[in-house]
This record gives sequence, structure tokens and C-alpha cells, in this order.
Amino acid sequence: MKDHFKDLVVRHDQPVVEAIAAIEYGPTQIAMVIDDADVLVGILTNGDIRRFLMQGGHTSAPVHACMNRKFHALPFGTSREELLKLFDLGYNAVPLLDAQGRLVEFATPDFFPPNKEVAVLSRARAPVRISFSGGGTDLTYYFMKNGGVVLNSSIALYAHATLIPSAGPEINIISHDIDRHEHYSSLRSLLDCPDKGLLSSVVSVIRPDFGFDLYVHSDFPVGSGLGGSSAVATSVVGAFNELRLDKWSTYEIAELSFQAERLCFNISGGWQDQYASAFGGFNLIEFDGKRNMVHSLRLEDSIRNELEECLVLCNTGIEHDSGKIHEQQREDFHKTDRNKQLLDMVELCRKMHKHLIRGDLNDFGKCLHEAWGIKHGLSSAISGSTLDAIYNSALEAGALGGKLLGAGGGGFFLFYVQPRNRAAVCGRLKALGCSLSTVRFEQEGVTSWRTKAE
Repeated sequence: MKDHFKDLVVRHDQPVVEAIAAIEYGPTQIAMVIDDADVLVGILTNGDIRRFLMQGGHTSAPVHACMNRKFHALPFGTSREELLKLFDLGYNAVPLLDAQGRLVEFATPDFFPPNKEVAVLSRARAPVRISFSGGGTDLTYYFMKNGGVVLNSSIALYAHATLIPSAGPEINIISHDIDRHEHYSSLRSLLDCPDKGLLSSVVSVIRPDFGFDLYVHSDFPVGSGLGGSSAVATSVVGAFNELRLDKWSTYEIAELSFQAERLCFNISGGWQDQYASAFGGFNLIEFDGKRNMVHSLRLEDSIRNELEECLVLCNTGIEHDSGKIHEQQREDFHKTDRNKQLLDMVELCRKMHKHLIRGDLNDFGKCLHEAWGIKHGLSSAISGSTLDAIYNSALEAGALGGKLLGAGGGGFFLFYVQPRNRAAVCGRLKALGCSLSTVRFEQEGVTSWRTKAE
């Protein structure tokens, strides 16, 4: 029995005179009557006692002779909202009982039983991106000397992370996308592991001081060219960030994701994917040797909606390894002079930026074709006969332009198609075995929240 109300409780067989002290003790002027099993069987007030004595009762009689057996009680755990409503109706005390009817707590308007603190988990999701132009100029070995710029947008496909802290040091990392479960007895054993996956690489960068279970799944296939691995890394960083008191900035989230993916997990690639997942929305991102800058674009709703109607996302079904393609692209860059092509890409990116913010979308779509031509010439691994056939078929059916997303070699095409030609283009692509989907832009970047771990 709780100490703060035990003086308000009397036994059913105690004399009435002893109950008077219990009534006078508390501000509610109510005594609670329990039986030998501690079950609440009645309540007693000064009014009950006065009526009993006026009817010839004696103060030596047992309490159960005059107690009120009709009382209002609620189960322990009743919501604060329900209690508030009762008190607002005029109740000044409500007993709270367990399943056996035993008194657990006594609620009054100025005292509610505090909710038991429960463990929390954090969740986060991070969107993937489509890149319109500038891919390749976000590679460090290029922009450190020449500067780079990329135009991209996040879309409504996400990597999802759930982080459940635990009392012990053990770490469990479960990726549903690749059906992989990593178990470590402690953070030290994870850091010492020579064969880290992407998720454990993120953990090795963050170095949390608690054990946990981490679950990750995605809305998109592996190797899509949508920057999926970066979205996965960003979602995990976001889940850990949710539990921090001193939150990382959006730039810091992107940098941690880059560190985990590019340096620790050793996937070759550029910087744009992490920024796109972290910031979300339409962005013009500039790269140089000192500070990368993300310029968020504010588009009119009509421009954004029309662009969604004119884009087709085309899954070729061809798997590719973006890291290997980037490695080969880097070798090709050093063997031959690709600087002119990448400078052309930067110039085209800035032109597409202007078309986009002004709503000149047909010109924007035609520029996608220019971007495809430049990218096609950067490396022999970017395209191939099957991909070329898909691209040429889309243009023959009426697409104004398009490009492979990501490093190339497979994954997704993005096509710009005027609505009157959409059916013809989609029919031609489906005949080639491609699967198609619409594009829905996402204005938010990585998003995280806490919830109860129940």
C-alpha cells in the first residue's frame, strides 16, 4: 500500500470511532474501507457517519455497518483524460484498483499517479534521390581542382531504420533488404570485426555507448541507382541522432553518412546522395575543396506538379555495382582527358537549374538528353547495348530526354515525357521488360521520431 494514502484506509471491521481519524486526515474527507484481502469494499464520509448515528448507531460498531458500498472506482492505469473528465464533473477522489479489486492508488484533482516511464525506441526514414544533372562532378578527385555542381531532388521512396536501445552491451543489426543479421557481443567486437557491412560501418562511425537492436528495410531494390545505400546510411544516422541531446546538424548527418559509406565501407562514389537524403527537396549542390553548399530550391507548386506528371521512372531490371563503375570511371578519367566533358556537365547543370526554377520544363526535359550524351561518354561501363536500346526506344516513342540514374550500368532510367506521349513511351518500355512507376517528390529529408518500445 502506498505511503501517501495509507492513513486514509481503514479495515471493514474497525470501529467507526477509529475511522473518524482517517476521514479527518486527508483533504478529501473520505476514508477507504478494505476487507481482509485488501479489496476495496466501500468508502466512508462524515455524512455517512452522521446519518448512521442519527439512526441509532454507535461509534463502537464496525465500519462496514455504515460504509457506502456504492462508490465509483476505476482500474489502475486509467488514462489521465478519463480522470480529468470525472474531476471536472465534480468528483474529488477516485480509487484506482487492480484486477482483483485491491486498492493500488488514490487519485485526486491535485495528484495523479505518475505514468510509469517506459523504454523508448527511435525511428527514422530517409528518401532516395533522382539526379537531373551534374553527376560525376561531385567526385572528390574532380571537384577539389575544378569545383562541381549537381541538381537533384528527393522522391517518396525511403530507407527505414528502427533503433531499440537495450540495457546490455550486445548489438544486433538486421537488414531485411539483404536478409543479413549481424550480432556482436559489444561495440568493441564490432569495431574489431574485419568484415563490416554498411550498417555496422555506420555504427563504427557513431560509436554509441549502449547496446541496441537495429532493423532496416527499404522501399526500393538494391542497386537501383537512386542513391539507396546513402539513404540507408542516412536513416541509421538519423535514428541515432533522435536519441541525442545535442543533435547533429543536417550537414553533419550527411558527412557522417559519407564517412561510413565511402570511407569505412569503401563504396566508391560522390557526395550528392548523402546530401539529398539528409536535406530532401530540390537542391542545387555546389562542391569545392573547402565547403560544400546545399542550396534548397523553392519551386512553384504548378512547376513541381507538372514535372511529376512528365517524369517516368523506369526500372531496367539490370543489376549493377555503382562502386566498381565509379572505380573504372576514375581510371578512365586519369587515362584520358575527361575534364572537358565534366566542365560541359557543370555548364549544363546550371542551365537546367534556370529552366527548372522558371518552369521551362520542355527545355528542361531536352537537357536530360544532353546530360545522357555527356555521361554516356565518361566511361565505357556506364551504358551498353541493352541500355542503349531501351533509351533509344523511349525517344522514338516520344520522350524528350532521359538519363540513367546513379553511376550507370543498370538500375533506373528517368525519362521526361509530355503527357500526350506517355502511353506510347510506357507501352514501348514495358514491351522491353521494364517496370515503370510515377515520380512523387519528397520535400523533407531525413525524418526521425521517438515512440514507446511496447
